[in-house]
Amino acid sequence: MKTGSIVIIIAGCIFAVIESIRVFYGALLPSLFNILVGILLIIIGVFHNKGYFNKNFFMAIFSVIALWGLMLLYIFLFRTNEYLEWKNIFYLQIGLFVLLIITFGGPYIRRLKKGNL
Repeated sequence: MKTGSIVIIIAGCIFAVIESIRVFYGALLPSLFNILVGILLIIIGVFHNKGYFNKNFFMAIFSVIALWGLMLLYIFLFRTNEYLEWKNIFYLQIGLFVLLIITFGGPYIRRLKKGNL
């Protein structure tokens, strides 16, 4: 394994585990973004270790972002306590969700047009 990828994977595991523990104590919405960051760091570390970035890299990241979007949609539609108590953080996460879609969607579309998936 490459040294940089090990550090990225370990940092992602630490983010995901610590924030998952915080969820059990009732802080779902503030921890949701940090859990996403942890999972994305693990995915980036694994692909960095393998040494290639093809369409599977983008599809893995899109699946994590889509799951995050579905969790935000569930929180919004059913007006859970997280939404009612943390409205500003919820809307901030919606903005971050849109930015992540744009950030990873643009390069994927450009790669698709060039034909070098």
